[in-house]
Amino acid sequence: MWQRIQTLWLLLAGILMSLLLLKPLAFFQAPEDSYNFYVSGVQAVSSGSIIYPSWGLFVIDALVVLFSFITIFLFKKRILQIRITIFNMLVTIGFVLYAVLVAWQFTTTHQASFGLKFWCALPLITLICQYLAIRNIGADEALVRASNRLR
Repeated sequence: MWQRIQTLWLLLAGILMSLLLLKPLAFFQAPEDSYNFYVSGVQAVSSGSIIYPSWGLFVIDALVVLFSFITIFLFKKRILQIRITIFNMLVTIGFVLYAVLVAWQFTTTHQASFGLKFWCALPLITLICQYLAIRNIGADEALVRASNRLR
């Protein structure tokens, strides 16, 4: 299980998305205050309180992490592993779209300027890791089917 490269790709995808639970995606600079954008919501820097919650984003991020770690242990069911990873990629794309929507809504309602942080790139890196995992799972499945033909 752990010696397969797709396990490492899925583990890396889960770790990267779990980092987003702690790190800010972006920051906003409004005339009255500055804000950090976490997956749980937009937090004011001065008071530290969440003024614009986005718990849906938090739930989607937790689902991506959960599916990544569950998929690792389905190593004997490669087709199911591919399907769950494809679904996880779609959920990750939904995460990115929802994060863009929340950021756009906040900037328009508070007349704030928007700036990205490094952690905003992690969902895109996660998508690449998930794609590489699918490729390697498919290669394993092809190898198993080829070896079954030889018997």
